[in-house]
Amino acid sequence: MVSPQFKKFELMVTGTDRFYVKSGEEKYLDFSGSGMTAGYDFFKTLDISPVSSLVFKNRYTETFTEMLRRASGFEKIAYSTSGTEACDMALSRYGLPIVSLEGAYHGRTYLTYLVSNGLGIDYDNRIVHLRIPKSPDEEHSVRKYNESIMEKAARSWDFDGKPLIMELIQSDGGVIVLSEEFIRHLKALSGKYGLRIIVDEVYTGFGRSGEMFLFRKHDLVPDMVCIGKGMAAGLPMGAVLYNGSWDRPFGNVLGMQGGNAACASVGINVMKALTEDQLIKVREMGMMAITRLRKIRNQRILEVRGRGFMIGVDLSGGGDEGTEYAYDVRERLSREGVICSLVGEKNNVLKITPPVLIDEMTFLHGLAKIEKVLTEI
Repeated sequence: MVSPQFKKFELMVTGTDRFYVKSGEEKYLDFSGSGMTAGYDFFKTLDISPVSSLVFKNRYTETFTEMLRRASGFEKIAYSTSGTEACDMALSRYGLPIVSLEGAYHGRTYLTYLVSNGLGIDYDNRIVHLRIPKSPDEEHSVRKYNESIMEKAARSWDFDGKPLIMELIQSDGGVIVLSEEFIRHLKALSGKYGLRIIVDEVYTGFGRSGEMFLFRKHDLVPDMVCIGKGMAAGLPMGAVLYNGSWDRPFGNVLGMQGGNAACASVGINVMKALTEDQLIKVREMGMMAITRLRKIRNQRILEVRGRGFMIGVDLSGGGDEGTEYAYDVRERLSREGVICSLVGEKNNVLKITPPVLIDEMTFLHGLAKIEKVLTEI
């Protein structure tokens, strides 16, 4: 079971400086993910007030919607105020039973909480949690296990038209990148049982994986895609991308302030900044960082994995869970002026998620500090 570490740092933030948070006279380079896609101070003022898109049409939301359509290939967008809300509403479209993945984290609202972080068959809540392989050696046994529990669950429930929700890179699960082979396995199960595929791109979308939307890189054709976090530089915004008919949205919104004009105006600027050249840089710098971190000689490092600016350093080597060591690394990094968070089943994976729009010099400065700490201890 995964218990994400949301333990706050003791420092009191008094200001921001693009990719840094300030605490008095000190500055900390934020690789925790808090800076979302664009970092801090991406917009000094808003182009327009948060005019409700439920009540009024406005050119910002109309423009942003068309940009999302072109980038995603989906015809319809239903706006929410968070990625969690988007996932919850998407799951409600198809209802129970639901198929999810072990180690998943989709939020803490009703349905998202049920499908997150479970094991096996949850008969009380009608959820099936499929296993994911942690290494290539586990692919075969995991597939056999998943086929077995789906057959078992199908004796009790009809899965035709019901949802399978997945993250293509599990963030809080420990930065676990789903392999092409495993994704094909999930597609095969979906075909066999008539499942509807929902892809949660709240974390991977908008460039953090090195792609605008990672599902397109895998040639997936989901029924729905959920987005949020960085799409409006940290402002409260999420959305469900979908086709076909759905009776939940009021037009293109899921609530009064979903997709409001102010958030949409920032979303337009975010998407304009996420050029193909910038996405290429994220892919290249991410691969370079993974390569460099893998060269560090430290028996505590079990594995370095990830994609783009979603990088995980698994610190469970050395014969123990690695939790205490991981917190030590996090603390030492903060003293060096770099903020990272911890994820994984035992909070033993150092998660490195810089803002997507960070410049190369600042990124390399932070990476050097991480190398220094991991080499010294």
